[in-house]
Amino acid sequence: MTGGRMKALALAATLVLAPPLFAQTPDPVLLDVFRTQLELEKRLIGAELAQLERGQEDLRQACDRMLRLADDLLRAQRDGEDSATLSSRSADLRQAEAEVAALIAGAQQLRATVVARRSVIEQLAAEVKRLEEALAATSDDLSGRWNVAIEPGGLKGTFDLRLFGTLVSGVYELSGGWRGSLRGTLVGNVVRLERIDSQLGFVAVYTGRLEARGGERRIEGTWQGTNLAAGLPSAGTWVAQREPRK
Repeated sequence: MTGGRMKALALAATLVLAPPLFAQTPDPVLLDVFRTQLELEKRLIGAELAQLERGQEDLRQACDRMLRLADDLLRAQRDGEDSATLSSRSADLRQAEAEVAALIAGAQQLRATVVARRSVIEQLAAEVKRLEEALAATSDDLSGRWNVAIEPGGLKGTFDLRLFGTLVSGVYELSGGWRGSLRGTLVGNVVRLERIDSQLGFVAVYTGRLEARGGERRIEGTWQGTNLAAGLPSAGTWVAQREPRK
């Protein structure tokens, strides 16, 4: 591995190892640094893979030449060519063998670099995801655990929500053993969630208005059923209050 590649990978590894120092205070600037480094590593590994592909073709041609020269030398020895010609043929073969050996060594180094860079990319990607989730959980009014009450029926439980841009995802658990996933949007202060139950599938759409009063976050709205064949209520109201952040 060349000195330049070693330094680049060492720098990336240092960046990957640094985040625990910031674990309690996720920093958008740090996230941008990791995103930039991740994109750089992806471009570098793309260039290295292209170089490996070219090297494979060079090695194939060099091996063909080496084998051809070896066959020619063996035939010349059997035919009893003079020593000067045989010496010249031997020199050509040694040069071809050295070229093949150099190409093999270069390919081995490059493959090792690709493996190391792939590991760095995986760590960077994991860190970017962790920082994105940490920032989402601390910088918006929706992300977090919500205590919900749904009428009619007096269903109670929790919605665990995460906001990414305007997209919302999450999971829920309700009294009676109901659980599943949530997906939706937050546009302005209007929340729209689709409830996908683990047993019944897509069962309802929840809409509500998100309100922030001091440290309190609250959603109030209505819901419409989508799986009327299940024998459940077809519409109603719901209210949710976010648990305090720990």
